[in-house]
Amino acid sequence: MAGAAYFDEIHGLDWLQNAIQTECWNLLYQSKTKIPQTDSGVNQLVTAIEGVLGEAVNNGLVAPGTWNADGFGQLERGDYLPKGFYVYAQAIAAQPQSEREQRKAPPIQVAVKLAGAVHSVDVAIDVNR
Repeated sequence: MAGAAYFDEIHGLDWLQNAIQTECWNLLYQSKTKIPQTDSGVNQLVTAIEGVLGEAVNNGLVAPGTWNADGFGQLERGDYLPKGFYVYAQAIAAQPQSEREQRKAPPIQVAVKLAGAVHSVDVAIDVNR
């Protein structure tokens, strides 16, 4: 890889973006009626996103850790992410009327802590007779 990016992270984040987009689309498309523009409806989107993030944990892309960037929602710098991720959706009551009229969901933000990977190891061998 050119630069400081590792292939496993690029590949994993591409997968994550695609999987979240696919799950959200499937939720909207396969709903028997509609996803209501309510906090309950947004929670359905959040649940779909969290399902994909759970797969990312199982796949070794995401892992628990300390958040070292600016926070949002209830997340603050230095908070521990026990699941490896945090999902925040703005309340429908805070959504501008112009966006409600366009039938948009409020912004959903996701904090993801990458698991990383081991690329080297030091081994000390003590020998005694």
